[in-house]
Amino acid sequence: MKKITDINKKFPNYKITYIRKGTGTTINDLLAAGTKVDLVYESIGSMIDGVIRPGLGSDISDLIKKHNVDLARFDPALLDGMRTVAGGKLFGLPVNNLIMNLYYNKDIFDKFGIPYPKDGMTWDEALELAKKLNRTDGGTQYLGLAVSSQHILRMNQYSIPFVDEKSQQSTYGNEKWNSILSTIFKGEADDSGYQNYMKTIKDKIPYKDEFLKTKNLAMFGYFTDLPTGYPEMDQMNWDVVSLPTFKDMPKTGSQPYPTYWNVVSTSTQKDAAMEVIKYLTSDEFQMILSKRGELTTLLQPDIRKAYGADYSRKGLNWSAAFYNQPAKIPYKTVYDSVTEKPLLDLTSSVAAQKIDINTALRQAQDAANKAIAGEKSK
Repeated sequence: MKKITDINKKFPNYKITYIRKGTGTTINDLLAAGTKVDLVYESIGSMIDGVIRPGLGSDISDLIKKHNVDLARFDPALLDGMRTVAGGKLFGLPVNNLIMNLYYNKDIFDKFGIPYPKDGMTWDEALELAKKLNRTDGGTQYLGLAVSSQHILRMNQYSIPFVDEKSQQSTYGNEKWNSILSTIFKGEADDSGYQNYMKTIKDKIPYKDEFLKTKNLAMFGYFTDLPTGYPEMDQMNWDVVSLPTFKDMPKTGSQPYPTYWNVVSTSTQKDAAMEVIKYLTSDEFQMILSKRGELTTLLQPDIRKAYGADYSRKGLNWSAAFYNQPAKIPYKTVYDSVTEKPLLDLTSSVAAQKIDINTALRQAQDAANKAIAGEKSK
């Protein structure tokens, strides 16, 4: 992990031990083994299981003041996201951020003489463009569009939570879920060639392999870490535009997906841990991240303008990440993971036209509410 190397260079007198999460090294495994932990970094989607449920959440407001960290420098949506999860508190600060963009393979567009996508497209416009690219050529089935199913649900542009705050029940009766499924999931696969291709991959929705390896997917909605996280991008003639938007939500992109570095309640080195976070959120370090092609958590225009400056390929549309306003991060609960799964499991069936959307939502809602009841009874 690059950041550990960066921390070691900045703090040569600190002994930093990085423990990667995996089998036998989850936070609960470490706590059960008596391992001392000072810092935990978790994405907003994993904060509940990685910090809050294990009892590691600790408000760092006093440490923020003591170490002179100016919260006005941060994107307020990311701080609000933490407060939404942590009951109004700050257990940590956002060091990294992700949103969803639309990446595209220029070679496929060039092959068929189709104009490239543009910033500011609606989903309807993107799907019309995709239709022109759903075709077979030279024995290869080309696919116009696919998105990361889990992330488009979790980071949905309507900011619908999985669980209603008042009723503590599934929200799948909300008509906006119907809009998401009918527009994106049904829309992207609405082609006979696309349907036939899905059958060859066990009725799954095309994903990273189609975009990065077989290179038969023209447009792919995914996280902003695609260029920096996957070396296959270096061998592709690609570019990027803003995530398409719903007509009733103009210029509203995906929710942000920040990663927070948290000083945990059991830490015996809270000041040292806070100094590390202060450095990781400094203008100096955020500029390094931004130039690498990692989305900054700060508002500073010069840091945002430098986004992707040190990336190996030049002339890319890095500003696409800032074209839309991010959707608001909604209410989150300890039941999110068990309520997300029933709908996620049905997205492929919706795309493959094996189930109608109303039935899928009804089944997902019933399963989600049963899962919530099961969690409450534990």
